[in-house]
Amino acid sequence: MLRIGGMSAETVGRHMPSVVTLDDLAAMIAADEHGHRYEVSPEGAIPDLTLWSKPQPRSVWLPIGDLVLGIEIVSPGSEAMDEMIKRQEYATAGIPRYWMVDRDVAQTVTLHRLERSSEYTVTTKVPLSWLLNTSPAEHLG
Repeated sequence: MLRIGGMSAETVGRHMPSVVTLDDLAAMIAADEHGHRYEVSPEGAIPDLTLWSKPQPRSVWLPIGDLVLGIEIVSPGSEAMDEMIKRQEYATAGIPRYWMVDRDVAQTVTLHRLERSSEYTVTTKVPLSWLLNTSPAEHLG
């Protein structure tokens, strides 16, 4: 049973406000003893992995100006969210690169680049094993 700040998920569900603020979300993340992440969508999605142009302060909420790459690892049932909704959110936010790692046999990584039209285009699809043997700079230029 999931417990948040000493309350069960069922209790939290009954007492959840109709509007969850970013402060509420940060408190939920901080209180979760198992390290679970919570997201609000369609706004406020958090990439599974990120790459920044310089070190960031330790904080739950960071400005995205220095964010170079957002990576999503597709979980069963989240395919549509990762392929459509998060891709659009990240493009709207101006994140220059978006990589999506599928859970197929090759663990295919789809590399997206943000265009001037504020939409992503697919630059390539490669197996994760191949990508891990290359330099990130080769894909971020």
